[in-house]
Amino acid sequence: MCHRGPNFADDQFHALGVMGDDPGRFKVTGVEADRNAFKTPTIRNVTLTAPYMHDGSLSTLREVIDFYDAGGGPMLPKSSLLRRLHLTEKEKADLVAFLESLTGEVEKTSVELRAAAE
Repeated sequence: MCHRGPNFADDQFHALGVMGDDPGRFKVTGVEADRNAFKTPTIRNVTLTAPYMHDGSLSTLREVIDFYDAGGGPMLPKSSLLRRLHLTEKEKADLVAFLESLTGEVEKTSVELRAAAE
């Protein structure tokens, strides 16, 4: 899973099959397996970051969910994590609601509060 943990991101690079001219991580590494791979962003406050994907090709969260439901885009190479999901309309609506619930302020930790007080 790509969006996991407290930051809802795995800090790794994945190719999603998104079409475009940007070669992604390949531009830095020169490794063919990194072609079209981009770092997984956090989905915290995702409602505030439209348009979506590295190239801004998807305008709404519903479009993103439809993209993943279809197994990603057509470009290869593509992450082996991607596959058709066959989500129902209710599941898609529930996913949008979940993503919307991740919008808000992140509470400061006690360490951050102590450092600010010093």
